Amino acid sequence: MAHGIGVTEALRSVPDAVVLLFALVTQLGDLWFYFLALTVAYAFGESLVGDAVSRERIAAVVAVAVGALAVTAGLKELFAHPRPPGAGTLRPMPWLPAVLVPVVESFATADGYALPSGHATGSAAVYGAAALFVRYGRARARYLLAAVAVLLVALSRVVIGVHYLLDVVVGVVAGLTYLAVVHRATGGGQRVKRAFTLAVLAGAAAAAIHFSVETLAALGGALGGRIGWTVFGERATTGAVTRREGAVALAVAVPVGGALIGVGATTPSPVVGFLGTGLALATVLGAPLAARQVLGKDPV
Repeated sequence: MAHGIGVTEALRSVPDAVVLLFALVTQLGDLWFYFLALTVAYAFGESLVGDAVSRERIAAVVAVAVGALAVTAGLKELFAHPRPPGAGTLRPMPWLPAVLVPVVESFATADGYALPSGHATGSAAVYGAAALFVRYGRARARYLLAAVAVLLVALSRVVIGVHYLLDVVVGVVAGLTYLAVVHRATGGGQRVKRAFTLAVLAGAAAAAIHFSVETLAALGGALGGRIGWTVFGERATTGAVTRREGAVALAVAVPVGGALIGVGATTPSPVVGFLGTGLALATVLGAPLAARQVLGKDPV
């Protein structure tokens, strides 16, 4: 009880509807959501709302996301702390249609180590980076939205019973600490290569702690991002970006990158995880150049 301060136990009696609601909310901090949202933003870049959402700014957020994944993987292996009892089992919901049970189960359960919460770490780092690096709208509004998103994601992990309160608190602190390091070292996200280099260092540290699919996938993603940005970054951010180009880039990045990540995540091989995630990040960063080739534009 000390680890959860009694909160996790107290929330076991919340109505099923509340659990379902927060199972949906928690997806805002899931890797698939980050991948899709950041891939869309990077593909369309400044064609959406101008330079405030440029590909370079989004790439900096991507680098923070990969680094946060590495920090999470490394700390989980370091602390090796178990999840709350029953975290891997969906609570009985007899009224739920059978066809929805696997979906809800995937949303509302979790396995592996608990400390820190990866959702809390990732949301603090990613939403915080988006608020700092993407200069759209008023800064105060961006910071408020980021804070609300982080709070909701962190709370959701406790409500659905897959983390103790301390897990999410440590996760938020870890995510914000990593973001602060990246923000200072990259001049507010302006040095994207350096942001990816920091992610590589975080991935290497995680792999040194424990050689596993998770730590190698994080390292592979960081290296893929660093190499991908070095090879494709400058050309992908040069010249006018159109929505048509963004649509084609998205059509390349999502199925190819998603498939590569899926293979890496579902194959019990650290090497496959390393290669799959690395190639996925490189694909996302290089997709705009593929789009320019398809559209007959000079890739510069």
